[in-house]
Amino acid sequence: MQSKYQQKLKREESVRIKKQVEEARIQQMKAVQRQKSNKLEEKKRLQENLRREAFREHQQYKTAEFLSRLDTESPDRSTCQKALHDSQSSTWARSWAYKDSLKEGENKKLQKMKEEQRQKSELLEFNRQQQEEERTRTHQAEHKRVNNAFLDRLQGKSQPGGFEHFGGHWNMNSGNSWDV
Repeated sequence: MQSKYQQKLKREESVRIKKQVEEARIQQMKAVQRQKSNKLEEKKRLQENLRREAFREHQQYKTAEFLSRLDTESPDRSTCQKALHDSQSSTWARSWAYKDSLKEGENKKLQKMKEEQRQKSELLEFNRQQQEEERTRTHQAEHKRVNNAFLDRLQGKSQPGGFEHFGGHWNMNSGNSWDV
């Protein structure tokens, strides 16, 4: 009886250890996913900075080219200054609209990736909960089976015509067999 109790304790300890290992593995997977997400955000931020710098250089080049063209083509200075002002304001508006559209697109992609990450995390948690519930049900069924076998044995010994009266006793170690 004590040996069975020790075996039961060992099984429970084994299940508990497996559960801890599984939980640690899930936490590790979450940490890896977080790191990937952070790296991706950092990469996007660096790309955005590079894109802005390239855009700024391109804009300066085009502005210088435009001014150069105006100086060589237009003899009237006031007309040139007015055209330059109008061109700069429309260029500025277009550049901001372009920047905003890029930023909006990148934000949508980032939000989509975050949502996918959240869904994966929820799925992992759901699977872990299902496994834990299944383990609990299995453990309870095993516990109920052992208790019922014990009660059946007790009931059989106490009734006339039970195991004792047939000249044998129930052997728990060999399954459903009788020892005589």
